[in-house]
Amino acid sequence: MYRFYFAVFTILCVSAIHSFAQDKTWFKDITEKVGLRSARSGQISSCDINGDDYPDLLLQVLAYDRSMKTRLYLNRQDPQSSNPSDRIFIDFTDSSGIYANRDKSVTGRVADIWGIADINNDGYPDIVSGLFYFNVSTFNDVGDYAEVLLNDGTGRFTLVQNSGLPDLGKFPATGICFLDYDLDGNLDIYFGNFSADHQSSSFLPGFLMKGNGDGTFKDMTFDAGLEEVYEPLYGASITDWNNDRYPDILTSPYCRTDGTLWKNMGNGTFRNANEESGYTAKNNMYGNIDVGGSTSNLLVFPRELCQWEALPYDYDNDGDMDIAQMLIHGGLNAGEGRTTLTKNGGAANNYRLTWQTDAFDRPLNNGQIIRTINVTKDTTWSNQYGTFSLPKGSKITVSNFGHLGDQAGSWINLDNDMYVDFLLSATGYDATNDRCYIQHQQPDHTFKEIAGALGLRTILKETHSNRPIDIDLDGDDDFIIQYSPRTANAESGRVWVFQNDIAQTNNHISIRLDAPQGTNSGAIGARVRVYAEGICQTRDIQSGVGRWGMMSPFILNFGLGKAAAVDSIVVEWPTKTMRSTKVINPPINRNIVINGEGLAVSVRERLELAQKGTIQLSSLPVKDQLTAYLPEEARIGTMEVFSFTGELLAQQTLSGDAAVRVPVERLAQGWYTLRVISSSGTIMTASFVKAQ
Repeated sequence: MYRFYFAVFTILCVSAIHSFAQDKTWFKDITEKVGLRSARSGQISSCDINGDDYPDLLLQVLAYDRSMKTRLYLNRQDPQSSNPSDRIFIDFTDSSGIYANRDKSVTGRVADIWGIADINNDGYPDIVSGLFYFNVSTFNDVGDYAEVLLNDGTGRFTLVQNSGLPDLGKFPATGICFLDYDLDGNLDIYFGNFSADHQSSSFLPGFLMKGNGDGTFKDMTFDAGLEEVYEPLYGASITDWNNDRYPDILTSPYCRTDGTLWKNMGNGTFRNANEESGYTAKNNMYGNIDVGGSTSNLLVFPRELCQWEALPYDYDNDGDMDIAQMLIHGGLNAGEGRTTLTKNGGAANNYRLTWQTDAFDRPLNNGQIIRTINVTKDTTWSNQYGTFSLPKGSKITVSNFGHLGDQAGSWINLDNDMYVDFLLSATGYDATNDRCYIQHQQPDHTFKEIAGALGLRTILKETHSNRPIDIDLDGDDDFIIQYSPRTANAESGRVWVFQNDIAQTNNHISIRLDAPQGTNSGAIGARVRVYAEGICQTRDIQSGVGRWGMMSPFILNFGLGKAAAVDSIVVEWPTKTMRSTKVINPPINRNIVINGEGLAVSVRERLELAQKGTIQLSSLPVKDQLTAYLPEEARIGTMEVFSFTGELLAQQTLSGDAAVRVPVERLAQGWYTLRVISSSGTIMTASFVKAQ
């Protein structure tokens, strides 16, 4: 009898679990609510620009001119609500200065490709822009170049006159990746480049620019050995492929070449490690093979695979970085290549990378077979792609299950269950099936397509770019997704924003890193490992991933499922000393900050304390940077800095920002007083110590 009741109880528990099965309640369309219904984009990046931890948006558009179509949106609290979690996006582009031009007689600047990272180590993410052209013969050169713009901490940018990037001249950037390749504490840039003249198959190497830590760069492409491979790239990504704590480079070629895994040798140089690693954008496969003609005169048209993105992530929680490779021109028939999940074999297999072309679940509609050809004799033929054979008796099914336009992807944890999921955007070739495939990872590390169950299959047609973004900092991944700019209707390039309403059924922990001395301030390249219930989740801090140098917020959300605790968190910092920080049993269901010593106070906690009526300051004593977190009633007015003897040393106007940078760079060691006089006459003060 006991066993019967236990069985019934078990069934009820399973039913309760499945009551959270995928349905339309998981995500809610909040595009209108957050003010982005009229926004348009070609690619999406998200990062906290103004120091309040909330992720802002850079909606990028390839404009090829000075029309300033790329727009910067700040994430602000809805002024109609008293709830800090109610957010709206404000177009801040015209106030930001991101289109500043060296030629002050003109308005705007050609800037198609954008990267975001703190390149001068002052605590605020800066911007690097580049320009792109597909064919040099059709490019309208108006004299603009790649540029560096430094952030003052409020989202306002100043162009660096001597950055070194304009010295490169005109080049067609397709990716801007940030890395500290020599671990000196300063961020460097890898530019993925398209073709010098694509029509003539004249290709370029990727460019490596070494950062000096002040917004200026030096070309190290030849010194680093990167001139050995010329290929037309559609993007690049950075990851530590072999766990040696030096960042490696993955390139994504536009059809003509096989891509490159540039292994960081740890001595300032890189080596082509394709043979060693097994990295490939083609894997000796072709894409969709179309067949025509007759059985006696077969005409075969195999398309080359083109890789648009290589997206590193440890999807199976084994501690090694795997790669989702987004490929277009693919097919689903036997022998045809397509988007693949490439598994890293780890140390036991020398980190060998292996293609898994059937890893992602992509059900297609039925009844799309065009015709079937019966092969009546052994047939062999050759063309520019190679030699092909079809034995007698084989059948060729001609369908439109191919030429797949898998142009973009994002790793995302939909329901905080410890198993990362994936968004795969397809567009441009198969109108019936182009959509965003939402891949939900199962505990056995297989993937299940759930867009239909979520009610999003027919909504998210022909999507072109996507990005996870925790809009309200509640610890789960919302996401923003963009309609194809090639769609010939009024919806072209529009964005949707979807609020996550399922992940709160599980536990989570959100982590932001506060980099120690000797590490680039954004901690780009750091590896974070979270241990809970025998599972280790591994994430990297990245900026410049895949096509056009996309990025996601630096705050990392880790789903914990039903785990009631985190055993430990280990952060491996990108420094020459190979320093690690371990935090034991941190609090869960919170946003935490980890610095070189362990847990620190988060920005959100400081803002919450500020809301109680006092100025909160970032970590003390001050070395290089200081941020003041202000109560709402003190955000408009004047801020002053006084010496210990009462001398006024600095003064600035406050214009409504919750987090404000305090100018401390030129202050000597000692005690100082910060005073805020609000527009209503309220006076607040705080003290700080400036260290050497």
